Amino acid sequence: MMRKSILKLTTLFLFVFMAVGCNEDFLDTTPLSEIAEDAVWSDKKLAEAAVLDLYQGTWAGTLTEEETSDAYTDNAVFTHPGRGVDGYTEGKMTAAGNYLGRDWLDNWGALYGFIRGANLAISNLSANESGFDQDFVNGLLGEAYFMRAHFYTNLMRQYGGLVLLTEPLNLESEANSPRSSFEATINLIVSDLDQAINLLDSAPVSPARAHKLTALAMKSRVLTHSASDLYDATKSASVSTIAAYGNKELVQFTGGSQASRWQAAAAASKALLDAHPGYKLDYAAPASQEEAMQNYDDMWIQGDDNVDFIWGRLVEEFGFDSRTYEGGDGWSQGPGMFALNQGPNGYHEWAGTTPTEALIEKYTFSDGTKFDWNNPAHAAAPYVGREARFYSSILYDGAPWKDRTDDVVVHDNFNEIQTGYYTFLDGTIKNGVDTRQGPIEDWNGSRTGTYFRKFSDPFQPASWPNDLQKIDSPYLRHSEILLNYIEANIELGDEAEAILWLNKLRFRNGLPAVTDSGAALKELYRRERDKELVNEDARLFDMKRWLEGPQSLGKQVQQILIQATQKAGTTVTNYRHDFATWDYVYRPTDIVFENRQWLDKVYFLPIAQSEIDKDPSLIQNPGY
Repeated sequence: MMRKSILKLTTLFLFVFMAVGCNEDFLDTTPLSEIAEDAVWSDKKLAEAAVLDLYQGTWAGTLTEEETSDAYTDNAVFTHPGRGVDGYTEGKMTAAGNYLGRDWLDNWGALYGFIRGANLAISNLSANESGFDQDFVNGLLGEAYFMRAHFYTNLMRQYGGLVLLTEPLNLESEANSPRSSFEATINLIVSDLDQAINLLDSAPVSPARAHKLTALAMKSRVLTHSASDLYDATKSASVSTIAAYGNKELVQFTGGSQASRWQAAAAASKALLDAHPGYKLDYAAPASQEEAMQNYDDMWIQGDDNVDFIWGRLVEEFGFDSRTYEGGDGWSQGPGMFALNQGPNGYHEWAGTTPTEALIEKYTFSDGTKFDWNNPAHAAAPYVGREARFYSSILYDGAPWKDRTDDVVVHDNFNEIQTGYYTFLDGTIKNGVDTRQGPIEDWNGSRTGTYFRKFSDPFQPASWPNDLQKIDSPYLRHSEILLNYIEANIELGDEAEAILWLNKLRFRNGLPAVTDSGAALKELYRRERDKELVNEDARLFDMKRWLEGPQSLGKQVQQILIQATQKAGTTVTNYRHDFATWDYVYRPTDIVFENRQWLDKVYFLPIAQSEIDKDPSLIQNPGY
């Protein structure tokens, strides 16, 4: 049980200093790079520090990298080649090497290290040989159970059935640990969350540390995910790799009722909704366009100050780095760099992940009408009159944005996004400053003609690295749980209940009441979810659990080619977007960048061959 082993604590000591301060006696007697495990679990402050260290396994949040997870879906594309994203979007993944570009997607090895830490905490706190008071023990135990469930959930959503370790084994004893079934994996996660819900019943509400509401929300996510079609033998029978797989129990339920699983998901989601009021869900009619945009802005700009935020990465408290993301010193500043990572080249930013036209088309008009390129009125002004979340989430040609830096004012002194190509009356052609043919760092221009606004602080000047933004990174939001509850009711056939809650969300976002039913209602709900949770690590998992892989990645990325011609009789000194002065033509166009294709094996990640070499009892996932 490693009772006398040495526990290696790297960045734990950030938390040790937070917990124990400058304890000179401690510094004199124990090296800061190694602490005897017995010493950790006999001191309340060190025991708490060991549990807090588990939160470093959350990497640094959804806002950390240039490649957001939406870049692996139809919602977005990654601008810069050679980073490994095409391993996923082109179906080139194998069990050899790093094929996804970022460890937070392929995180088997990293997370099992944290699972081992959770098991140490659970074992030692349960034994409580130092006689800590029970309330203290219950709080830390609840967090340890929650974090173990969190790590297993992240792995389950990528790999299916897992190696389930619940004891603090050493590396040698873990070398022959076969995978458990998908059902057993879900059962363990739910059991851990039930333990956390019970143990954290009186824990203080915190946006950074687990408490009862956090565990209720995670339970909703797990049960919603596992109830979905990918894991039901009947629904996923058409998936070629699963159909041919000899160990189906590792990737789906082989018994039981999908309806009963949806009932469990609905109950878990309702438990959270009953305990948490959410944010501005009491509209009796659609909010105005201005108010709706402010509502959506508030939820991500305010971060943990908004009640919709249940749990996430708080930049001010956790800093910019983590054990699974090495940042925070020098130029790599994690979530603080989101605007730099994703913003327009005309602001000296990098356009890492940009929205696709497939995502843009999901945003309806403010009256709920679907956008249609075949409608001449829509095609003539595609960015006029769209729903509020479009303007909160997307930067498009003509969108108002921050002040330009001094060297860019000569190209745009109106602080509006320019992603088009403009022909003046004298024949002069101006390439928009935010295009890949513009005058400012053109290699960082968007390939699609749009950029993400959501999660880029609109009040933070474009002056990195002098001022890093402080937008918190959400892991769990009330809105996700509300959406989970809607989905479960649709799947169970209770459309009235689903519509009741869907309208709460739509009214907050300025959209009209739902009139659809049946398949149309399910489609409306799914696209509602895509928009509400854009760039929050949702679409990647949703497209798989809904068996929408071919729909998502089975088509090429499109840009909107924008060409404007100055109208006769007008005078222009400096270009700005203006329908009275310019005739605009908007044309959806395939871009030859990623050769996107869907292969059924992509529903699950391959277990790295290096892991199988260490433990030959591991069975590989289907298609690899």
